[in-house]
Amino acid sequence: MSDHVGRLARLRDSMDGLGVDALLVTNLTNVRYLTGFSGTNGQVFVTAERAVFLTDPRYEARAASLVQGADIEIYRARLTDRLSPLLEVSGTGRLGIEAKTMTIDYRDDLAPRIPTVDLVPTKGVIEDMRKVKDPAEVKAIREAIALGDRAFTWVLDRLVPGETERSIAIDLEMKMREWGADEVSFPPIVGSGELSAHIHHTPTDRELQKGDLILVDFGCRRDGYCSDLTRTVVLGAATDEQHEIYDLVLQAQLAGISAVSPGVAGSAVDGAARTVIETAGRGDQFGHGLGHGVGLEVHEEPRLSRISEDTLTPGNVVTVEPGVYVQGTGGVRIEDCVLATQDGCEVLSEAPKDELIEL
Repeated sequence: MSDHVGRLARLRDSMDGLGVDALLVTNLTNVRYLTGFSGTNGQVFVTAERAVFLTDPRYEARAASLVQGADIEIYRARLTDRLSPLLEVSGTGRLGIEAKTMTIDYRDDLAPRIPTVDLVPTKGVIEDMRKVKDPAEVKAIREAIALGDRAFTWVLDRLVPGETERSIAIDLEMKMREWGADEVSFPPIVGSGELSAHIHHTPTDRELQKGDLILVDFGCRRDGYCSDLTRTVVLGAATDEQHEIYDLVLQAQLAGISAVSPGVAGSAVDGAARTVIETAGRGDQFGHGLGHGVGLEVHEEPRLSRISEDTLTPGNVVTVEPGVYVQGTGGVRIEDCVLATQDGCEVLSEAPKDELIEL
């Protein structure tokens, strides 16, 4: 079970340098991280002394069941019906808000309803906490990854001529839910033939054909935590170029994984993999960052890219996913989730990848 009380305590400690009297958390992912609540409406008001979870009557029973570490207040009409008294009692004059996710419209609606309080933008306070996963989080991610690994092995028998990208994507989602996934991490990507070179492809009614590279990128959630897996296979016998590209991407991925270690910059991990592809003369065909953090969101901090300013820490879970995409021909991407440990890293995914699978 996640330590929500401990998370709220760490948040209070981190608030000392923000220049605020209290913090209003409105990002629903951060609300879940701090309290355990999942739903479409919830806020957390945090001061040095207490935390209060606020929501509307639709979630009164759900909040009572899920929320940990915070008192619960239900407002019947507006958030400020309960927030205003809390601000007054706590003596809050400067209220921190989440600048990255609070919309201008939300801010402009809130500000005149609490005219004696200054709204102070803050950025990345809780997201920085979320970078390092605790054992309960790692356990949930492992469970989601295991479902993804199982789904990949299962779907190989579905990759036959005449099936469509769309039907394969639907089957993947259905099977993961059947096996216990809360939901998918994101709509599954299934790209075939030349469409496998579309980095973020939306499955179509294109039918699979002999000779196609087939790229599948998908994941699911367990207890709110995501997995993310990409594998590329070929339908029938692979060409020499398909083998060459696959082997190159695999070597780049292994180089990137080897670079994952505490104290290493995200840009350096990206560089370890990117150099392999650039040396082979295909640098222009690798057009995205090497990876990203995975947790309550499928794309979160830290980042592995040429412009990343992150440094890896034990407990980070990141993807390592180089790719080579040849327009008009097809693309290859190989992706695993990797846990940074005290002395290196652990690859969490177990789906086969050692050689190009020919179906």
